[in-house]
Amino acid sequence: MRLLIALALVLCAESTAAAPDFDRPVTGRQDPSRESGARLPWLGLRLGGATAVSSAGGNDPSAGGGGAYALFDARDFLADLSADVFVGEGVRFLALGLGAYYPFLPGNVSPYLGGGLKVGWTRFGGDGVFGMLPFAAGGVVVGREGYVQLRAELSWFVATSREKRADRPGDPGTRANGPLATLGLAF
Repeated sequence: MRLLIALALVLCAESTAAAPDFDRPVTGRQDPSRESGARLPWLGLRLGGATAVSSAGGNDPSAGGGGAYALFDARDFLADLSADVFVGEGVRFLALGLGAYYPFLPGNVSPYLGGGLKVGWTRFGGDGVFGMLPFAAGGVVVGREGYVQLRAELSWFVATSREKRADRPGDPGTRANGPLATLGLAF
């Protein structure tokens, strides 16, 4: 009889341990069907501006525009996939990119540093050039635990290809580089 009572207690303990906890609130963008705690990607839009402090045009041309991004939050690091379009007078910046960032705080508001690589077509006062655009970035993410997220970022890009001008035949070209500042909203 004691054996049957002990077996019943063990089975009850097993069944309550395996029962899902429906009273526990799901925070952030966590997918409740995943046991690993992985989060869904944030899909966002951003607006901002770009300036080239070194350009084929010889001045500091700037452009306004924006883009779209998918931000993956793995809690220990952030990664994003982005598409950017910035347009101005004599300026074109069209790029697709991948980035990885380290968030310094685990909470709802977290500053971060990182970088990545974009590929695209740029024109800063010259004839335009297609190439790779490595960048370093820093920013802050507000709302990592909620359903709406705000992201402010300042990055510095460097064009690896040299942009030339048709009116300067012997010129080796210029590698554009400069800051890119954006403010994004994601859901």
